[in-house]
Amino acid sequence: VVMSKLSAHGVKLVLPSLLAALEEDSWRTKTGSVELLGAMAYCAPKQLSSCLPSIVPKLIEVLSDSHTKVQEAGAEALRVIGSVIRNPEIQAIVPVLLKALQDPSRKTATCLQTLLDTQFVHFIDAPSLALIMPVVQRAFMDRSTETRKMAAQIIGNMYSLTDQKDLTPYLPTIIPGLKTSLLDPVPEVRSVSARALGAMVRGMGESSFEDLLPWLMQTLTSETSSVDRSGAAQGLSEVVRGLGVEKLHKLMPEIISTAERTDIAPHVKDGYIMMFIYMPSAFTTEFTPYIGQIINPILKALADENEYVRETALRAGQRIVTLYADSAIMLLLPELERGLFDDNWRIRYSSVQLLGDLLYRISGVSGKMSTETASEDDNFGTEQSHLAIIKALGAERRNRVLAGLYMGRSDVALMVRQAALHVWKVVVTNTPRTLREILPTLFSLLLGCLASTSYDKRQVAARTLGDLVRKLGERVLPEIIPILERGLQSDQADQRQGVCIGLSEIMASTSKDMVLTFVNSLVPTVRKALCDPLPEVRQAAAKTFDSLHSTVGVRALDDILPAMLQQLNSKDPAVAENTLDGLRQVMAIKSRVVLPYLVPQLTSPPVNTKALSILASVAGEALTRFLHKILPALLTALSASQGTPHELQELEYCQTVVLSITDEVGVRTVMDQLMEATKSDDVSRRRGSATLLCAFCRDSRADYSQYVPQLLRGLIHLFTDEDKEVLQKSWEALSAVTKTLESEQQIAHLGDIRQAVRFAVSDLK
Repeated sequence: VVMSKLSAHGVKLVLPSLLAALEEDSWRTKTGSVELLGAMAYCAPKQLSSCLPSIVPKLIEVLSDSHTKVQEAGAEALRVIGSVIRNPEIQAIVPVLLKALQDPSRKTATCLQTLLDTQFVHFIDAPSLALIMPVVQRAFMDRSTETRKMAAQIIGNMYSLTDQKDLTPYLPTIIPGLKTSLLDPVPEVRSVSARALGAMVRGMGESSFEDLLPWLMQTLTSETSSVDRSGAAQGLSEVVRGLGVEKLHKLMPEIISTAERTDIAPHVKDGYIMMFIYMPSAFTTEFTPYIGQIINPILKALADENEYVRETALRAGQRIVTLYADSAIMLLLPELERGLFDDNWRIRYSSVQLLGDLLYRISGVSGKMSTETASEDDNFGTEQSHLAIIKALGAERRNRVLAGLYMGRSDVALMVRQAALHVWKVVVTNTPRTLREILPTLFSLLLGCLASTSYDKRQVAARTLGDLVRKLGERVLPEIIPILERGLQSDQADQRQGVCIGLSEIMASTSKDMVLTFVNSLVPTVRKALCDPLPEVRQAAAKTFDSLHSTVGVRALDDILPAMLQQLNSKDPAVAENTLDGLRQVMAIKSRVVLPYLVPQLTSPPVNTKALSILASVAGEALTRFLHKILPALLTALSASQGTPHELQELEYCQTVVLSITDEVGVRTVMDQLMEATKSDDVSRRRGSATLLCAFCRDSRADYSQYVPQLLRGLIHLFTDEDKEVLQKSWEALSAVTKTLESEQQIAHLGDIRQAVRFAVSDLK
């Protein structure tokens, strides 16, 4: 009666004395104090909620007192508190709660299960909480996973069933237990604890948990273990969910920018990437705007050197695919398509895996089946899944995705090949038919990769092309060749270059008969590529010409070179220039085959000195065999140009040809031919040969020391010539020869000079 009349102030005055009395040694004092504490259950409800959180723990301590009377008084006091509970559901299970308080080690789990099984219709009052909360607090320290999980579940449910102010006194004892559960090794316990935290924050507001967010952010980057990071990421996601969408929009930019950084420790990156696993689950629709932004950091993390970061990123990617497969195709696919062609094999591998998950999700098939069969072209896809993918992606995008996957089957990295083959087998119904459908798209990708600066990409594209021709056989060539021809019309240089590499690969993968069938299509394509405006394309085309010549022989020369020689005379200087460089590229690879064909064409009047000069620079020693034809042609051209505006230009071209000769046989031919020409009756021919001799003696890198006596005699003899220019050039040539000699060598040649002068004088007479 007295207790029921106590005011709030009265409770404050009485309570400390009663609690202090429990510390007394006398069992009678303790018993009396316990009984009075129990009687406080009859206080007014308002006072009850403030005093019970401090009374019940003390009563629980009393239950383990050494004196039986004190224990009995404690049990009775708890029973009295239980008797004033107004919630009928809790009232029904008071005996279970009291047993759990009296024998926690054996009865806690049963009590929690009873609480979870109870369907609450009424609000939970303060006396109910006073009995429930100690059981829950004790459960968080239990060794059993199931008990800890149930405790977290009960805490999560409590916030919708009770008055917040009644719960506030229990927070300091509940939060540590929840934090421990959040970092539990068992994923399910972490998940339930995270939801409980979220429910608490939603119910009580952020102000009641001032240190919770900083602790979560700190644990998110914990170096200790990935379990701690995972728990913190789950907890943070649920807490942010509890605080509302505004908090999400405030935090996400910071999380994304940190995840993208390259200068952070792996465990920090791992923690932030984990947020991309749990945040989407917490905010399914509100998270959609961030999907496009997080794909990039996820893909970068997929290439991380630390395996645990890669695993986290893959899980994040799979979560996005699972949750947003339908709504975010437009955001996800472009990034995954780019990932398929990344230079880093790990990103390619993960992109194939994620793309597979996305396609499985769209088509409604499971990717978990085994696809290990004898043939790599066995398919497990169904017509229904095939139609579902087309419907979801559209024909064009589906073609691009499957083309990327098909190229993945020929990847340089084994893991990428295996993953791509698995996905292909699962989602494709019929390999040859699908290949035909995606052929144009596949080729535009192939052409780009064939001309890529990345060696890996070129390898993949070349393998794919060879595989394609082998797989679809000769039937596919009529479809491939037109695509390649169109590829040469492309504005993109890499595609045109790719056409040439592709053609080489096709010729290597097909029979000679098949190439001959398409030679009429191949020849114009190669010819056009050899005259392309871009040097890279011309270089690739020369290699294609090499493949073509190896397959069809002389026909390649007959069909391609005459047309190119014709183009050398084009009125458009750019076309002529490109064609000439094309010839040079061909010469660099096939000079021994091409020269016998070209030299007669270029040396017949009118002599094309420009083409000869360019070819000479790449022909090497192969040119020597044709000098007996080339040198007379050069002299003819020089003679014809004397006195014209082109004289200097012609001279430059002729000098380039002569100076390109450095081998011993070539030097002998030059000496013999030019010295012979200086004796010609035609003054313009003598003038030309003297000019070339002068240029050769002055600028050649070749060693002509053994021809010095012959040169001295010939040049001194030329001093008898009546033509002023011949005399000038002879003098310059002689001067150049003497400069190559040391003073001792010059003395050794005095006899030669004396004899040469004598002959010259006798000729003058």
